[in-house]
Amino acid sequence: NINNIHQEIAALRMIKSSDEIDNIKKAIKITNEALNNVLKNIKSGIYEYEVVADYNYILGKHNVEPSFDTIAASGHNATVLHYVENNSVIPKNSLMLFDLGVNYSNYASDISRTYPVDGKFTPRQKEFYELVLKANKETIKMLKPGVTWKEFNDYAKDILSSGLIKMGLIKEKEEISKYYYHSIGHFLGLDVHDVGVYNVALQAGMVVTVEPGLYISEEDIGIRIEDDILITENGSINLSIDIPKEIDEIEKLMK
Repeated sequence: NINNIHQEIAALRMIKSSDEIDNIKKAIKITNEALNNVLKNIKSGIYEYEVVADYNYILGKHNVEPSFDTIAASGHNATVLHYVENNSVIPKNSLMLFDLGVNYSNYASDISRTYPVDGKFTPRQKEFYELVLKANKETIKMLKPGVTWKEFNDYAKDILSSGLIKMGLIKEKEEISKYYYHSIGHFLGLDVHDVGVYNVALQAGMVVTVEPGLYISEEDIGIRIEDDILITENGSINLSIDIPKEIDEIEKLMK
């Protein structure tokens, strides 16, 4: 008899060994270094692909490849999910959304950061950014064994919808789908969207992403903040905590 053992293999891949976790950590470390090079060189008036070249330069120095097609989306492009053309001129005073990763020894990192291209967030950009950052940080705090994907997906969505209601952008929580139209995350490992079963509760040894976002098309504002999280016996560890995401950290690095 021939049996399909996909579920068994998927179950094995969902729980990472210490060596697998080390490879993901190394991928994240290179991603951080490459993003720091981006922060030094990003500015309005140049092409998005020029900033991608600054990212790829660091990857080349480490002899590694991206784990997927780099998203470097400025201005209105940042409101388009999975924009990968990266061929527009970066508009003045816009935000630029990066979704990118590194493949290290076959293991992937997957990070999203959003930067003000001219070094400072406008008050309006800051308002949206702080809301997405709150959803990112508060959701990460709740991750531990036993929590389900639905629970932390709904939790993040609730933070975003409550914030947009306060800002007057929507009136009902269900309207959040106009500005946030993807799930909170996915498994991470050998593949960027690694195999796994999403109707099971989190377990120690899983590595997942947390990536809330807001996409305000009418204001040309797209923001996503994504971290790679290891579930532990007692909670979770943010493996990408060293990659700056606080407003003051970002603005300081861009001076």
